[in-house]
Amino acid sequence: MEAEDILFFAWHLAAGLGLAATAYVAGRLLLRGFDFRGTGGRGALAVAVGLAALAQALLLLGFAGRLAIGPVAALGAAVHALGLGVWREVARRLLEMWRTGGGRRLGLAAALAALAVAPFFVAALYPPTAFDETLYHLPYARAFARTGSLPFLPELRFPVFPQLGELLFAAMLLLAGDVSAHLVELTAVLATAALLQAWGRRAASPAAGWIAAAAFLGHPIAAFLAGSAYVEPGLALFGCAAVFAAERWRETGQGRWVAAAGFLAGAAAGTKYLGLFFVAAVGVEVLLAGLRRRTFAPAALFALVACLALAPTYGRIVQHTGNPLFPFFPQVFGSSPWDADQFLGERGGARLATAATLLWDVVFRRDAVGGLPPYSPVLPLAVPLLLWAAAALPPVRRWLLYVAAFLLLVPTHAHYLFAVLPLFALSLGVACDHLLRRTGAAPLRRHAPAAACVLLLLPGWAYAAWRVARLGAPPRDGAQREAYLARQLPAYRAVAVLNRLGGESATAYAVHAENMVYLAEGRLLGDWNGPASFARVLRAAGDPEALRRALRRLGATYLLVARGGGFDPATVPGFERRFVRLYADRHASLYRIREDGGG
Repeated sequence: MEAEDILFFAWHLAAGLGLAATAYVAGRLLLRGFDFRGTGGRGALAVAVGLAALAQALLLLGFAGRLAIGPVAALGAAVHALGLGVWREVARRLLEMWRTGGGRRLGLAAALAALAVAPFFVAALYPPTAFDETLYHLPYARAFARTGSLPFLPELRFPVFPQLGELLFAAMLLLAGDVSAHLVELTAVLATAALLQAWGRRAASPAAGWIAAAAFLGHPIAAFLAGSAYVEPGLALFGCAAVFAAERWRETGQGRWVAAAGFLAGAAAGTKYLGLFFVAAVGVEVLLAGLRRRTFAPAALFALVACLALAPTYGRIVQHTGNPLFPFFPQVFGSSPWDADQFLGERGGARLATAATLLWDVVFRRDAVGGLPPYSPVLPLAVPLLLWAAAALPPVRRWLLYVAAFLLLVPTHAHYLFAVLPLFALSLGVACDHLLRRTGAAPLRRHAPAAACVLLLLPGWAYAAWRVARLGAPPRDGAQREAYLARQLPAYRAVAVLNRLGGESATAYAVHAENMVYLAEGRLLGDWNGPASFARVLRAAGDPEALRRALRRLGATYLLVARGGGFDPATVPGFERRFVRLYADRHASLYRIREDGGG
């Protein structure tokens, strides 16, 4: 390995550890006074709370027009300055562990953790190519970083959205480049696994905790999402942590836990509209538990804090659009060019039918649910065991009710299910422990948990390792990045030509290449909805002059056409008198739009 390679990996490792450490310290500061006696998970919950708090602080910087590298770095420095006491406590505990002979155990644990995490980390270091991250997640983050504010982006499929995850991406983009945005979701995945380990240990045994963590990390889609700029890992962390905090309140009666649950549920809703599920579901749990104690106070506190946490995000959406769920449900809140109910999937009886087979589809029929990497076969195969455990164990029954309600209420896409995967994995860990206690002999109880962890972790670990082996070493410089993007996204070659010709000042209309938005340095118009939708623009595709005028009215000076989208300029008579071909290959073609129609 050359010095350049070492520097590349060290830089991104430092960026990921810096993010995790900053979130940890911020969370520890906010969790002062919380009762953690009889339970673990302080560190993992601190990372969850810290990430949510940092995202909210970045949102305020965006409102102030100060989302730039200086204020973002100052925010991180302020967290660590205020958290000097936290660092002293960490150093004291490590020193005490070393003096009492625990250093060897700590080193062994760190080596095993590094072995388990290494493929996930390396798989996160490739340039962004996943569809949704280049369609709108990273375009949001880039726009925030470029402007220092929170602009409404009319050229995107969703011009405004809950965007706490993208604000964290923007901060990492400013500080360490766009690849480091993946480390936000890697941090979220690993923090969720750590929380499950502590939660399972408290709920049943150390074995249950380790099995739960392995069952969560062992899905190929977990490795995929941990290496992308999708926001589902953050949503899963905040939602899972909100349920954990509510359960901790049920056990301790300490009102601070209700406030923490409300803050985390609000952060989930501020990350994605699906996070509203956790506001409603955890709110109902707190309400019912409070009624058993003959008080509404906990539910009122939860609702107040959750509303305060989500108010800045949803207030901004309403300010821009008048619709708190924009661009969905236009029949309720009013229509706009971005109406997007078609992305919600089936409804009514059709929704129930697809939900019933979702656990099977995400493993064996992936094309029916988005085509992303699969979940582990453990997901559908574990259902009988979970139903058996749910009949005997109230906590498992309660966690599975969250999963079942989510499946029935949300669109049936594979990555959406990830939001409740932690609760599924937790239920599986406790169920396995219960089964071993009921049926296993002593030797089996000693060795089976370790074997179960390895087998459950293996599919996700192997997928990440396979992906690294297939793709080769992550690109370390600009030339390697360009070659990688051209291999992974064939239309990128045309986009690269566009970038060389026009740079950030170029405005192009892209036909069926909407996922190239982030990779184009300038503006890339064209999607299934919006003022520049394919339906609006391509109805003039058979008339080159009418198409030219329509594109010029949109401000476009270039036209990019991906092959296979149903529009082939070569079949349109007179097309190249209005459009000058600049580049063409078997995947895409690029044209300059004439200003005067070309005679």
